[in-house]
Amino acid sequence: MMNAASALRAMDEFPLATPHDFVRRGLVVVAPHPDDESLGCGGLISACRAEGVPVAIIIVSDGAGSHPNSQLFPPSRLAALRCEEAIEAARHLGVACRDVHFLDFPDRHVPSSGPELRRAANRVAALSGQADVMAVSWRHDPHCDHQASYVLAVAAASLLPGLTLWEYPIWGLTLDPLSPLPDPPCAGVRVLIEEHLPTKRQAIAAHLSQTTNLVPDDPHGFRLTAPMLALFGTPWEIFIRSDP
Repeated sequence: MMNAASALRAMDEFPLATPHDFVRRGLVVVAPHPDDESLGCGGLISACRAEGVPVAIIIVSDGAGSHPNSQLFPPSRLAALRCEEAIEAARHLGVACRDVHFLDFPDRHVPSSGPELRRAANRVAALSGQADVMAVSWRHDPHCDHQASYVLAVAAASLLPGLTLWEYPIWGLTLDPLSPLPDPPCAGVRVLIEEHLPTKRQAIAAHLSQTTNLVPDDPHGFRLTAPMLALFGTPWEIFIRSDP
């Protein structure tokens, strides 16, 4: 059994690939929360759009749990704000508003079984068009919505012959190095996105509620720190070949 440190070392040794070699017909990004699409796939999204490749972004949860104690931004207002931020981030990456879709599950309540999951999987499949690559959060990311989004993407991908499913790490990059992983990453690629880092940074910065003190009345609310952001400033993005 591999631990997290060994898994991350293995990812750092994945072969390099260009965006053009990785995505040919279209890309679907399944993001657990607004901002995960920019953090994990912003460079790839930007590269695809620069070459005219279709991209659909599917935001699974409303993200309204990031500042649970705020009075200025109760859940409904925070959810609306995070939706606006996701659309603005997508604009920086070259993705039109019409290609950003929201499933609107409550933060921390993304279904991983039952009728809700099946309905959501059907919708994701319908929104995927002729894409040949679907990317979703890594199954070992230590957040329930990230893990549930992976289950959702597996279900959707099973409805789409010819599409390959890949996983991108977000909070998996911060796992305890000694954490055991029962099914470590065996294959993947590092997609070169260095020339698209400026637009990726702009997209991440568009998520003001997550990167600034825009929500000032919840000192324990979530905020992306500089060390966290540095994890997503590499000249490549990691994609693990999914084998459900």
